[in-house]
Amino acid sequence: MASQHDSASGTDGILLRHSLNTKQAVAILLLVLVVGIIGSVLELYLNWQSMREEFETDTQQTIEMVKGSASEAAFQINSELALGVVDGLLQRQTIAHVRMTDNFGDVLGQGSTEPLSTTGWLSERLFGDIVSYSVPLIYHASPAVSHEVGQLELMLNAQELTSRFVERARVNFYTGLLRAVVVSLSAMLLFYYLITRPLVRVSHGIAAVDPSEPGKGTIESHIGHDKDELGLLTRSFNKLLTEFQRGLEQRDTAQRELKKLTEGLEQLVEERTHELQVTLESLAREKDETEQAFSRLDEAHKELDRTNRLLVESIQYARRIQTALLPDKQALGGQLREIHVCWEPLHLVGGDYFWLENINGRSFMAIIDCTGHGVPGAFMTLVVASALDQILHKSHECRPAQVLLQLDDAVRARLRQDRPGSDSDDGLDAAICVWDPALSTVTFAGANLPLIYVQNKQAISIRGDRMSLGYRTQAVPESFQEHVVPVSEGMSFYMLTDGMHDHIGGERGRLLGRKRLTQVIEEHSDMPMAEQLSTIEAFLSQYRGQEPRRDDMTLIGFTPL
Repeated sequence: MASQHDSASGTDGILLRHSLNTKQAVAILLLVLVVGIIGSVLELYLNWQSMREEFETDTQQTIEMVKGSASEAAFQINSELALGVVDGLLQRQTIAHVRMTDNFGDVLGQGSTEPLSTTGWLSERLFGDIVSYSVPLIYHASPAVSHEVGQLELMLNAQELTSRFVERARVNFYTGLLRAVVVSLSAMLLFYYLITRPLVRVSHGIAAVDPSEPGKGTIESHIGHDKDELGLLTRSFNKLLTEFQRGLEQRDTAQRELKKLTEGLEQLVEERTHELQVTLESLAREKDETEQAFSRLDEAHKELDRTNRLLVESIQYARRIQTALLPDKQALGGQLREIHVCWEPLHLVGGDYFWLENINGRSFMAIIDCTGHGVPGAFMTLVVASALDQILHKSHECRPAQVLLQLDDAVRARLRQDRPGSDSDDGLDAAICVWDPALSTVTFAGANLPLIYVQNKQAISIRGDRMSLGYRTQAVPESFQEHVVPVSEGMSFYMLTDGMHDHIGGERGRLLGRKRLTQVIEEHSDMPMAEQLSTIEAFLSQYRGQEPRRDDMTLIGFTPL
């Protein structure tokens, strides 16, 4: 009895020093803490992402709400209206600074809710990349014409955003810590009463089994565990003790069954070998079929290459046709002191077109920008060229305003856009000049295209009428204003399509614009006309940098006297 007591005491002593329950508690606590920390970090990250999306969405929505008023203020250069927009934006706690400028870079209105200071490192890491916004202000003069009139710049209060984020993170941290402690304690108690204590009792029962007569030893099932895993363990162990004596007989039976299985495996190997041979033959046939398919695919690729080559050759031939329709760039060389033309389609063919002709001793010059570019734009130039030829040579009309009106009627009629049910809605912008040597005047009329002339080294721009030609959705123009410019010696004139100034580039990636192009023309107006055009093209290429061109480009420069 004393020996048994010492053994039990030793066992209990081991359990006290190396308690399974203690190990479970520590393991569960560590697991819950690790999972809690990971969950908290993940939740913190998701909250951060969610708050960034909320701030960005709210800011974008706010910008969209005020963009119309801001564009109107920039277009009108109305500082009072601009300050109203700025003050309205600064009512939001998340906005720290607002600045509105016009298209010339002049400040229309600005304001701050606090002095601008260096953003802390935490704020910079969390929200530094979303605090600044710069939005171009677009004014829509008509459905088809829009202009960039200014810039709206916003800067969010990074400290306010960070404060909100830290407050939410603090609440999540304390909640997660409390949850981890409660879960750990609950799991420890649950494991102890459901698993650890019953396992200790089963261990005591196993230790009491006599090794010399294992078949007679049984372990009593514990109350409440008859149908769970512990009950299954007890029954399985009792069954093991009962069946132990039958082990030798089961071994002999297993050997006999193993021999039969070996024989069956040999037969199965033969069958599988035959099946493998059949499969290899099938794979060989599939390989031949695959090679044939690849051969057909190669033929298809060759046919595609031939088709692509024919397409490119067709477009190149179309360029030769379009180039042949253009007048000789020196057709007016005898009537003018200098005239040079820059005509550069965006693709091989384009929607820009020009016309030069001597009519009754007067020099007629037209520049036209049709809808689209590439092949569609080139087709439009054919329509316009045919219409212009009929106006000049059959109607014998060369007054700029009347030519524009007749060109509008001709394009509408030829594209059937003068009918209510027409699906087409294409048109053009145009500018026309007539140089009369007898009167020493240049007469100009334009539809959305300007005339720029330089006198005494000062560039002056004459805007065309704010209307296009031919479009079904636009009203038929009643008249166009003609501008008569007296010409003195040394004056130079420039006609251009909007592709000449619609370039994105520069250090800030902004639109070049007609104003800056006019400044470039003014700065180089004292050079020969051919050198002027070459210098302007080089400037445009340098301004774009790596940015691609966006439209066809056409520029006619001439010096009458």
